Amino acid sequence: MWNKRPLDGIGPNPFGRADAGNEQLTADSSKCPSCGSNIVYAPELEAMMCRNCGNIYDPNTLESRGSFGVNKERDYTGDSDVSEDDKRRHEIVCNSCGATLVADENTMSTMCPFCGSPALITRRMSREFKPDYIIPFKVDKTRAQKIMTEWLASRKYTPRGFKSKSRLTKMTALYVPFWLLDCVVTTELSGTGKRIRGCEKTIYEVNSTINYYVKGVPFDASLRVANKLMEAIEPFDYSELVRFEDKYLQGFYADKYDQLPTEMTERIVKRMNKFSNSESGQISSKYDAYEDRPEKSLTWMKEVSMSYCLLPVWFMTVEFDGRQYQFAINGQTGEASGQVPTSDTIYLPGKLRDFLNTKWIIVALGIFLVISFMLARTVSLPAVDTTKTTIVIFLSVLGAIDLIGSIVLLVLRSVLNRVFIGASNAYDINDFDEDPGLDNYFDLTRHADIKINETMLRHVSVITDENGRVVGERSIEI
Repeated sequence: MWNKRPLDGIGPNPFGRADAGNEQLTADSSKCPSCGSNIVYAPELEAMMCRNCGNIYDPNTLESRGSFGVNKERDYTGDSDVSEDDKRRHEIVCNSCGATLVADENTMSTMCPFCGSPALITRRMSREFKPDYIIPFKVDKTRAQKIMTEWLASRKYTPRGFKSKSRLTKMTALYVPFWLLDCVVTTELSGTGKRIRGCEKTIYEVNSTINYYVKGVPFDASLRVANKLMEAIEPFDYSELVRFEDKYLQGFYADKYDQLPTEMTERIVKRMNKFSNSESGQISSKYDAYEDRPEKSLTWMKEVSMSYCLLPVWFMTVEFDGRQYQFAINGQTGEASGQVPTSDTIYLPGKLRDFLNTKWIIVALGIFLVISFMLARTVSLPAVDTTKTTIVIFLSVLGAIDLIGSIVLLVLRSVLNRVFIGASNAYDINDFDEDPGLDNYFDLTRHADIKINETMLRHVSVITDENGRVVGERSIEI
C-alpha cells in the first residue's frame, strides 16, 4: 500500500521524470497480529495468510478466520534434541525415489513401497516425529490380499499380463500422514433460473449462499501418494481415532509429511468448492430450468483448525510397461481403489461400434433403393436377352448382399451396444474412484442452510408460427 497516491492530478506524477521531484514512495507490509511476520493475500482463500504461523485473517478487518498452522516437527541438530521415543525409531530412506519411512527399531524393509526399489538405507531419525492422532490397523495382510485380488478381478479391459504382475505379497502396511480440517464453509453461487407456464416464462437472477460445517476432512500430506487414490478409499471411521502412542507403530511403517497445510490451500479450497457446487441441485430444483454461473461462485472458510493424523493404508505399487501404478486399501474399512492400465485393443471394437452408431444405415438404405429402382427399370424393358438376364441377376445379388449385410450390421451394433462400454468409459472405470464428497464429514451438531435470493430479470412470451414452432420471444409487462 502506498503511503501517498498522487494520482488525482493535483500532486506530482510518480511515473514521470521531470515533474516527479524528490518525492519518495514507500510501501507498508501488514504484519501478523499473532507472530509479527509479514502476511500476504492468498487469492484461493480470499484472505490474508501468515506463512509462518498459518493464521488467516479477514482482508478488510484482519479479524481471525482460524489457522492452517500446526506444531511443526523439528529438525534434529544433535543427539541431545532426540526424544526417548524417537531414539527407539529409525528412518528407512529410498535412494531411488527419496521416500523416508519411520519405523520402530525392530522393523526393517527390503523394498520401497512407493517405487519398489531395493536401494534402501537405514539411519537415525533426522526430524522429530509427533502426530496428534492415529487410527490403528484393523485389516490384516491376508484379508488385504483377498480384497485386492477381488478388486483387480473386477477391472475390465486391462492389458494381458498386468494382473499377473500384481505383487500382492509385496503389499505394505503404511501409516500415511494426513491433515484433518475442521472449518465453517461459506459458498456464494450465482445462476439464472426460469419458471415456465405455457407460452410464458419468467427469468430470475439467482444468488444463493450455502453455509455448512465440516469436521475431520482428510488431506494426505505425502507427495509420493496420489491425492485421488487417498480420496478414493475414504471415509475413515473417526470413532476409532486415538491419541498417538509409540506402541501403534510397532511392526508398521509411517510416512513423513512433506507438505504443510499452508502449502495445500488451493487444493483444500478446490475440494470445498467442488462439493458446494454439487449442492446446486437443491437450488435448480426450484426452477423449471436453471443455469449455473461458475465464474461468479466464491468459497471461503472460517474457524479453520488443523490436526496431524496417521491413517492406516495397505499400499502396493505395480510397474508395468514402463509406468508405475499405485493401489491402496483402507486399513480400517477395507475400501480398495487404484488406477489400472487400459488395453489398446479396446479401440478396434470401439471404433466399429462408433461407426455402426452413425448414419451408415441411411447410406445402406439409399444404395438398396437405387438398386431396386435400377432392377425395376431393367425388368420393365421389353426385350429379353442374355444381357438383360445378366443385369437382373447381378442387381438382385447386389441388393440381397446390401440387405443381408445391413441386417448383420444392425445385429452387431445391438450386441456391441449391449456388451461393450467403449474406450472412454473403460478409461473412466479403470481410473481412480471418485471421492465420497463431504457428506461423511458434516458436523451435525451445527446447523447448515441454503439461502436463495432471486431477482426477476424479465417476463417473456414465446412467439410461435402457424406450425407451432418457436420463432422468438418478446418481453411483456406484469
